[in-house]
Amino acid sequence: MRDPTLDLKVIHLVRDPRAVASSRIKSRHGLIRESLQVVRSRDPRIHRMPFLDAGHKLGGKKEGGGGSDYHALGAMEVICSSMAKTLQTALHPPDWLQGNYMAVRYEDLVVEPIETLRQVYGFVNLAVSPEMEKFALNMTSGPGYSSKPFVVSARNATQALSAWRTALSYQQIKQVEEYCHQPMALLGYERVSSPEDVKDLSRTLLRKPQL
Repeated sequence: MRDPTLDLKVIHLVRDPRAVASSRIKSRHGLIRESLQVVRSRDPRIHRMPFLDAGHKLGGKKEGGGGSDYHALGAMEVICSSMAKTLQTALHPPDWLQGNYMAVRYEDLVVEPIETLRQVYGFVNLAVSPEMEKFALNMTSGPGYSSKPFVVSARNATQALSAWRTALSYQQIKQVEEYCHQPMALLGYERVSSPEDVKDLSRTLLRKPQL
């Protein structure tokens, strides 16, 4: 970033941590080793936040996830801690980062693909081609939401945004919010206060981010 011969900019793509947790659980078999590595990489000097439900690891077996769900959620503590540090740096940037960092919410990209894409391209002083705009629009206007992990396909934006609200239990959602409340606040992801909040899909749970 300090190399005068490079005009380097950082585009940080972020997503609602609850959706990230849901995706990790859905991909439990492909990511269980990675989740374990993430959990083990946490700084032992930092106080670990306990699970809200002490019996979660055993209770998860009833839903078919067992230990893999437990580790997927546990990884979110490390992921969100790292994200919080990154966002705090971006919020109060040193000289070398000022004007060179842009956070892009996945939710904005799928709900307003053309406008968000133009903002991203403008940030790096490029013009968006009509072909790219058409591609972005097609990728966010698909017929549904893929249930298979690691598959890139056109998706329905509304279903993609709300999938975690039907895939996660209320207890799992509150656990992620406990781990991730700092980056969620900075990025404009509203926390839920009841199971009814989760089920009310007319509420987007999005507000203006601080970045």
